[in-house]
Amino acid sequence: MASAGVRQGTVEQVADLVGQHRDAIVRLSHEIAADPELAYEEVRAAARCIEPLAEAGFAIDEGVGGLPTAFAARLGSTGPHVAICAEYDALPEVGHACGHNIIAAAAVGAGLALAPLVDAARLRVTVLGTPAEERFGGKVDLLNAGVFDDVDAALMVHPSPFDDYAPTSLGIDEWQVVFHGKASHASSEPHLGINALDGLIAGYNAISMLRQHLRPFQQVHGIITHGGDAPNVVPERAEGLFYLRALTMDDLEDLRRRVRAALEGAAVSTGSTVDITSVGNVYEPLKPHTRLADAFTAACAALGREQHLDPRGERPGGSTDFGNVGQRVPGLHAMVAVYSWPAVNHQHEFAAHCVTEEADQTLLDSAAALALTALAVADDPTILETENS
Repeated sequence: MASAGVRQGTVEQVADLVGQHRDAIVRLSHEIAADPELAYEEVRAAARCIEPLAEAGFAIDEGVGGLPTAFAARLGSTGPHVAICAEYDALPEVGHACGHNIIAAAAVGAGLALAPLVDAARLRVTVLGTPAEERFGGKVDLLNAGVFDDVDAALMVHPSPFDDYAPTSLGIDEWQVVFHGKASHASSEPHLGINALDGLIAGYNAISMLRQHLRPFQQVHGIITHGGDAPNVVPERAEGLFYLRALTMDDLEDLRRRVRAALEGAAVSTGSTVDITSVGNVYEPLKPHTRLADAFTAACAALGREQHLDPRGERPGGSTDFGNVGQRVPGLHAMVAVYSWPAVNHQHEFAAHCVTEEADQTLLDSAAALALTALAVADDPTILETENS
């Protein structure tokens, strides 16, 4: 039986259309998973997404927003404009351990299901290929380029161990931190050098001591990416990458101030100097749109998909450039369970789980639920009112 706001005939029609494309959708997910590409380098993934959409009659615009691996596949000429976001960049070393293969294939699958329905539904659909979510923030680039200017709603799914159709997330600022010192012979004349690595390690340790006193959900984590060139040379340059996260932009600004003070104090104490540069775009926190989440929840229920909730309760964490989108456009960023627990995102085990039969079924359910949510917007555009004000 259909859930409230979801027409039973439409549910069956969309499920059948997704089923017709099942093999192609699953194959797309597995091919992207087996061929990971990093941020702004997703040439093959983007091409794989474009091909079936072009065959289904979508008008393809490659390189939108000035990003070579972004694309917009458009269909429909009237009615609300819904963008369904596809992510397809991978992580270094662990590949598609955040399941972007599922995100991309679900977006394409939703587009394929909607293709024969958009005219009768009076709906405009864009499957939007959005590169560089794991770093740099491709969606922010697209926002700044005006790609979302005429979008009425933006939708996407994201795989997770558990379901959460209206999640929150943390804002994030990525910092490149470079300490500068002076080279010298580390054995015979160390007193003539200034150790940049000591400065970086002192800064890292100062941040570690700061953590006890951070506000709730303020987070800092970092790595040393360069610590010198030879053990017998006092390091004159040391580099690290740090992620600063917080639940609100005010908290993020407070965190910036405190972490900068820790790093600059480390430089003073070691006689080095430090340069701090923000890398890529700042990600804003997710702003859930309750009525879109309700429509997606109703769609999942109508499809017979039960929610698999985290027994630990809501756990704000992680960051996404979709946060910036959702601050400006009514947005759905639904976390969908691939039933991987205790494997979690960014683990090798999670990457492996995202190409299992369970994950494939989540992919197909997600494609259908995204399509049904888009149709719900066409049926009742007031869904988009007020919640994102």
